[in-house]
Amino acid sequence: MDKFLCALGVFDGETQKRLAEYQGAILARGFTGRQTMGIPFHVTLGTFSTDRREKLEEKLRELSMGPVELFFNHMGLFEGQEVLFLAPDVNRELLALKEHFGEEPGWTAHTTMLIDQRENALIGMEVLGERFQRFTGRLERAELWEFFPPDKLGERLLIKER
Repeated sequence: MDKFLCALGVFDGETQKRLAEYQGAILARGFTGRQTMGIPFHVTLGTFSTDRREKLEEKLRELSMGPVELFFNHMGLFEGQEVLFLAPDVNRELLALKEHFGEEPGWTAHTTMLIDQRENALIGMEVLGERFQRFTGRLERAELWEFFPPDKLGERLLIKER
C-alpha cells in the first residue's frame, strides 16, 4: 500500500477517555479488528497524497481557530458493514476545520471504533448500542499524520483568539 497523509481533528482528554471506554467494551468481547491502534481518537479531516506534505504543513501552521464542540448522537456502519463508528453532528466549525485542509469527496464525520468482518462489526454495534449515550466532545488540536506505519508529522492546538 502506498503511503498517504491525513489531517486529523483530535479530541481532548475527556473525550478520549469516553471513546476508549466504548472501544474497550467492544475489544473486551475478544475482537481485535483492523483499525489503527496507538493513535488518538479523531475525526479524519482529509486524506492526501504525500506530495502535498509541504502545503499541508503550511496549512497546519496557518490554522487559527478555537476548539470545536461536537455533539455525538449516533453510531453507524459503512464499507460493507465492516467499519463501526460513532458520528457527531457536523456543525459550521467542524466544516470550516475540514475545509481549511481542502476538499474530501464523500466525507463523513466519524470516529472509528472497530474495523472487522461484518459479523464482528454487527456484534460490536450491539455492544456499543447497549452502552452508548449521546454526549458532547471537543476537538482540541489538528494533527498531520503519515500512514503506514503511522507517523505524526505535526500538530496545532485549537486556541480561542482573544
